[in-house]
Amino acid sequence: MKQSNWTIMGKGGVGKSFVTWLLVQNFINKNHNTYFADTDPTNANFSEFPEINAKHISTTDVELNIDHSAVDNLVNDIALHDRYSVIDMGSRSFLPMMNYLSQNGTFDSFMEDGHQVIVHVPLVGGPAKRDRMQGIDGILENTNVQMGIWQNGYFGAVMKESTDFADTELYGKFGDRILGVVYLPKREETTFGRSVYNLLDKRLLLSACDALDFPFAQKHRLTNFPSKVFKQLDACRI
Repeated sequence: MKQSNWTIMGKGGVGKSFVTWLLVQNFINKNHNTYFADTDPTNANFSEFPEINAKHISTTDVELNIDHSAVDNLVNDIALHDRYSVIDMGSRSFLPMMNYLSQNGTFDSFMEDGHQVIVHVPLVGGPAKRDRMQGIDGILENTNVQMGIWQNGYFGAVMKESTDFADTELYGKFGDRILGVVYLPKREETTFGRSVYNLLDKRLLLSACDALDFPFAQKHRLTNFPSKVFKQLDACRI
């Protein structure tokens, strides 16, 4: 079975790049044959990581008009690849791309061709939570994809202490297509957060921690983190 994974969110600053970064390393860690693509027209951070070798396909122009030829190239690449794919969709191009993919039945075509299509969405707490929940509802309402929810605690608690995402109305409505929730608890910004930022800023993966000259304190903070995330993805069968 082929599996295509799309990291999607219509607003920047909610952890989508972080989710993509972790998802990519999950597949690399498992030695999966994976095709990586970055579709962001203006901030192609994903394709700048040398170890990933992601293909940059700008699917919209600067005015966010869909480039049909570029999207066709992306779709063809995914269809022809033998196993796994990870596609990072830029937040600015989210709406035009989702409209295009939905109107053209692209996800349905992939599924008819034997693909498992999974959309990965970060869910954060704070003022943005309501908008993100509505965004998740809109994706599931207008497509037949499966979904992985990444509950990112960076902005504070996502759910109330007495509740869980599985208790929400949204889960009750679409639970059969939600593969699971990956929990990213809030960490100390000046320590763990700074260590992760340094890796992302230098376009490095967690494997860089194995280098002899990597700072010991940062290495210690990051040592157990990836295995906890990867175990959650295993439980979601991703």
